[in-house]
Order: sequence, then structure tokens, then C-alpha cells
Amino acid sequence: MPWYFRPPPHPSPRHLRGPLPMPELLRRLGRFDRSRSRGQSLVELALTLPVVLLLLLIAIDFGRVYLGWVNLQQMARIAANYAADHATAWDSPGDATVRARYQSIVRNDARLINCTLPAVLPDPQFPTGTAIGQEVKVQLSCEFSLITPIISRVVGSSILASTDATYPIKQGIVATVPGGGAPPVIPPVADFVASPRNGWSPLQVTMTDTSLNQPTSWVWDFSVGASSTGAGFGSVNPTVKLTQGPHTVTYTCTGNPGDICTWGISLQVTNAGGSDTASRPDYVTVTVPPPTGPIADFTGAPRSGTQPLSVSFQFNDLRVGTVTYTAYQWDFTNDGTFDATGATVSNIYSSPGLYDVRLRVTDSTGAQSTLTKVAYIYVSKRVCTVPDFAKTKKNNAQSLWASAGFTTNVLFQSGPGNYTIHSQTILGGTIDPQPDGCGSVITVGP
Repeated sequence: MPWYFRPPPHPSPRHLRGPLPMPELLRRLGRFDRSRSRGQSLVELALTLPVVLLLLLIAIDFGRVYLGWVNLQQMARIAANYAADHATAWDSPGDATVRARYQSIVRNDARLINCTLPAVLPDPQFPTGTAIGQEVKVQLSCEFSLITPIISRVVGSSILASTDATYPIKQGIVATVPGGGAPPVIPPVADFVASPRNGWSPLQVTMTDTSLNQPTSWVWDFSVGASSTGAGFGSVNPTVKLTQGPHTVTYTCTGNPGDICTWGISLQVTNAGGSDTASRPDYVTVTVPPPTGPIADFTGAPRSGTQPLSVSFQFNDLRVGTVTYTAYQWDFTNDGTFDATGATVSNIYSSPGLYDVRLRVTDSTGAQSTLTKVAYIYVSKRVCTVPDFAKTKKNNAQSLWASAGFTTNVLFQSGPGNYTIHSQTILGGTIDPQPDGCGSVITVGP
């Protein structure tokens, strides 16, 4: 081979070589780019990670505040519902126990959502009074702390959130709170009525529980601090009961005529919110009857009910025909004035309350006997609930109003013929509207 066709003994310098093939060129460039990209990614991550974490903390902060505000609204509803059930606690003289319970409920709920209430918690507001059917408004403000340093430097270390809730004032109701959850259980308030509270031995007394706030258990003691005069000796049957009742208890006093035996009564009631006890010493008095002569005694039925209550009274002859009675004088309210005569009489009690009833009898010799039964008639207040007239025809309004127990006439706004009612001046569902109760006047319109 001629010399000028022979290859050089060593590779020629790179600047003397021809261009690289395309695959080789791309391979080399790719190696360079991968190495460069890895370094750039680490730098970008180092720059962006703090920003991402900061944004995450900001989102968590504002999310906590928003959820806290939602729970604060629920707190306001619970507080307003409690105040609506105990509105008179903020009247004069009020009830310090109920008001303290209100403060405790709100502050306990605030601890659960990590917010700080003011040092002095404002009382509920009653713009138009505490009558049933009016409104109570509760306003709550709470501070939520922030955990993001930058945000806390801009808006402060905490955010103040406020809300309010309004409820209609009601009676004897513990309602479910709108939006879920349940209101706190209100401790019961023990109370009872014994009727009659005095009479000749043996005396049957009816014990009726009138406690408030729905107790779930009862402990009656019908023989507290028994005492007697002279040779009197008393006995009670039964002495204890563990159910609500009403219970009929027989009190017996033996001894000399005119001897008196006396007993106290106590009732303890309990529910999930707590317990309460009502004790009344010297509450029932029983007298040993005289051996001869007239004895005033009587029965009445019914002895309890809602107003107006019609009661029939019957003279009870304990002498079983051995004494001739010539006069029966009745004082239905023990006001000092006799209201009726006769062995059998009746009376209508129009107003609620406890009534003493007095009877004086006279026999054929002119001898007299008088008996006053204390707290013998119990008349409860009639409670009427306002009906909802929505979509009711005008001509049917009066009958609907009367069927709810109201004694007044419905007033009508002007409108075409027998129109469909769409408005009323007293909200439907209002219990015992004040100040006139079942004598309230309502106006409806189209």
C-alpha cells in the first residue's frame, strides 16, 4: 500500500478529528444534564420547603380558628337554650345557683375548644323581659391563640371570635339544641303537696310530687320528727316510698280526746344533673276525736285539677247516725265567710292555688264542731299552647283557637272572603303566652 494511504500511528488530536456521531453526542450531553439537575433540585427544595411549611402552618392556624368559631356558635346555642329554660334566674331576686351553673356550662365548653373567655362572662340579654314567648340573646366572645410566628406578628398572638344565639323563653322544656348535640341536664328542684294536712284520726293524706326539671328517682319519708301532745301516740303506714306517686298515707293518732300527733315529710329527688331535697317539719297534724257530740268531717272530689275546677263536698258522719245534725256551714276558701249550707255542696275554683276548706256542723242540742282541712284543694294553672294557623281557613280559626283551650275570640285582618291564614300575632307553639295565658287575644291575617 502506498505510504500516503497508511493510517497514522497515533490518534490525531481532538481538534483534528471529525465531528462526533449523533448518538455519542446525545449520550454525553445527557450525562452532563443529569448531574446538573440533581444539584439544582436540592437547591430548589432547600428554598421552597420553608415556604411550604409556613403555608401549612398558616392553613392549620386558620383552620383551628374556623373550627373553633363553629364550636363557639354551638356553645352560644347551648347557653341560650339553658337561659331560655331558666329566664327567671336573672330576674330579681333571681337564682344564684342557676346563674353559676350557666357560667360553668359555658366555661367548660370553652376549655374543650381551647379558647379563652373574658374574665367576666356577660349575662344573657332579655330585651323584652323574661315572660314566656319573649326572646333571650346570648353573646359570646373567645380568643384563639396562633402558632405561626409570622402571622402572630402581623395579626397578634390571638384572634378574637364572636357569635350570638337567640332562643324563645319557654317553660318546663329541655329541647334538643339545633345543629346537633344535647343540652346539659338540669338538676331537679324538689317540691311536693300533701293533702289534707290535718284532720281527725285516722287521716288519709295524698302525697303528690310537684318537683321541677324531670327527676328520675324519688325517696319519700312520711314520718320525719314525729311528735305528740298528752298521751297521744302516732303511727304511719307506709313510712317510706321509692316511687314518684302520688301516694296515699294513713296517719293514726291514739290517746285522749283532743290529743294531737304531728309528723314532718321529706322528699329527695335525683336526675343525671344532681339531686335536691325538700323537708317540711310538722307538716301533717292528726287529732284524736272527742268521744261524744258532733264531729265535723268531710270529703271532696276531685281534690286536684286544672282551673276552673268543680269540686263536690260531702259531709262524713263519723258518729254513724248517733248524732242528729241540724246545720252544715261551708267555707270553701277559709276566708272567714261561709259560702254554702247543706250536707252535700259544690264549688268551682277559678284561680290556681292551694285552698283550705272549713266546715262547721251543729247538732240538735246546739253543740258545734269545726274542722279546717289545710291545703285540701289543689288547683293548677291551665296552660294553653298557641296553635299554628298556617294554611288554616279563616272560618276554621275560632274552633282551632278554642280547642287549644283559649277563652277569647280570634281577631281577623281584612282580606278576601274565607282566606287562607299566613300570619298570626302570637307565634305558633308558644306555651302559656303572657301576660294573659289562656285569655290571650290573637290576630290572624292572610
